[in-house]
Amino acid sequence: MTAPVLRWEGAIDPARRVVLHAWNVRAGSRDPVAAARGAAEAATVLTATVDERYLDGQFVHVLVTGADPFADDIDASDKAGFDDPASYDFSLVHYTDTQYLSEGAVEQESPEERAIWEKAYGDVTRWVAANARDRKIAYVAHTGDIIENNIRRPATPELERRVVGEMELSSRQQQVLDDAGVANGVIAGNHDNQSGTEEGPEAIYNRYYGPDRYTAAAARWQNASYGGPWRNGDNQNHYGLFSAGGLDFVVVGLSYGVTRDEGEWADEVFKRFPGRNGILLSHDYIKPSKSPDGRGSTFSAPDGAMLFNTIVADNPNVFLILAGHEHGVGTNVKPQVGDIGNGVVELLADYQFYTVSADRLGLVEAGGYSPTDQLRFGASFFRMLQFDVDRGEMSVDTYSPLLDDFGATEFDIDRRYNGRGGHDGAPGRPDQPHHQLRHRLGRGLRADDRDRGGDRAVRPGGQRGVGGPQAGHGLAHGW
Repeated sequence: MTAPVLRWEGAIDPARRVVLHAWNVRAGSRDPVAAARGAAEAATVLTATVDERYLDGQFVHVLVTGADPFADDIDASDKAGFDDPASYDFSLVHYTDTQYLSEGAVEQESPEERAIWEKAYGDVTRWVAANARDRKIAYVAHTGDIIENNIRRPATPELERRVVGEMELSSRQQQVLDDAGVANGVIAGNHDNQSGTEEGPEAIYNRYYGPDRYTAAAARWQNASYGGPWRNGDNQNHYGLFSAGGLDFVVVGLSYGVTRDEGEWADEVFKRFPGRNGILLSHDYIKPSKSPDGRGSTFSAPDGAMLFNTIVADNPNVFLILAGHEHGVGTNVKPQVGDIGNGVVELLADYQFYTVSADRLGLVEAGGYSPTDQLRFGASFFRMLQFDVDRGEMSVDTYSPLLDDFGATEFDIDRRYNGRGGHDGAPGRPDQPHHQLRHRLGRGLRADDRDRGGDRAVRPGGQRGVGGPQAGHGLAHGW
């Protein structure tokens, strides 16, 4: 007997993936036997030859599905500047490890030099505040190492004064967001909480970034709220809620040195809001990629693997992790996480060791540097993640308001990355094209269907669940 040949022909969106399934009579399972992306200008055709495992008498039972693939394969493109706000529904901003900026603004010798370090930090929050409405910025995350010199208990009164000065300086910069009514959260890094040993309401972090600050700030937020701290008076671990693009989100921030109790608290928060798309902020999560394309990062210690195993893998609503701490960038796109197989994207974006010449910074006269001296102003770069809900895509740009530059990679003294594979592209001024990679990460972000009392996929044809974005300069990703 000649083996049956199955053939399906039809029209499907080129952005989607069509799969031909056949019922395996012996195994009692539905097996994919052919698949393809939709054809742009012609019918899509699937063919497959099946054997006796799929024969039910003289019949083969088939099913054809269309889905939004969680994948890394949207065509690359080049663009100038950020995405047009008309092309996306909302955006998020992420920056981290501002410690050298805070330190330089307090401890450099001349007022002129201190002013330039402070400007590098302040330009980020001022840009966000000024562009929040037009750029549809729904939430801003700082993932720790706000300051430099609280990595251990200060040994002298002078060191203690430095810590206080750096905290006050950073607090003023962050206050720009609070005054503008921009929803935001800040977690502590190892340089902020004495490497995880300074805990509780009396920690200096809570003096400047405690619950009272965010309770007051949230009164000015729109479509967002401060959920609260993990324990009374201690905001080092906290959560917030926001809604944007017709979707609901829960953001959980965990500061450096996560304990079992803190991890269990975060797990409980994500489980409390199963219909909200989950974002985890962690100071310490993945290491910088060793690959030129920025992919394949491994977990960082002590927090990374523990957070993945106890929180990310166990909560199918978690789709995005933003992190700092480790010097460099890393992007992991994981389409099958946990028992349900949810899609997760893990993003590291720490530019603190990236350097800028004294000449470009205006520090030759103000600081007495040689024009070619390299100074660590890399934390003047932030990332903006732009979400198009209907298309299921996210694009990521990396930008420094201080330098008016999109090309973070050119400032990496180790020249580790090629700028075209998942992060922080090639040199790019706002008026010049910079590389954009595009990725589709499949499935729908969750939309809380209040009328039906459950979750539904944003786009028809996908599986229930979440996918998420990737990161870098000039990247686009789909979920």
